[in-house]
Amino acid sequence: MNSQLITEKAILNALLALDHERWIEVLDFIGYLKQRQKMTTPKSTPRQMTARDLLQSNLVGLWADRTDIGDSVVFARQLRERAEQRGSDVAR
Repeated sequence: MNSQLITEKAILNALLALDHERWIEVLDFIGYLKQRQKMTTPKSTPRQMTARDLLQSNLVGLWADRTDIGDSVVFARQLRERAEQRGSDVAR
């Protein structure tokens, strides 16, 4: 069937020509087509965050009141070292 000839009216007429008991099959097939379309539709990539977005996100200064973090560079290094040690424990 030529897709240019397919209209909503043609689909509705074809549906109405079916026994009502078969309509559940039509709905099942429509559900299948929707699911398949979701799988084949490319997802849009999220917009990258700008410096302005970051500043407005309340992430900057989030831990400003923490007293257990002295030098942030040293603290970040310690966190990375602990994460690397956990990773090597899992690999064993």
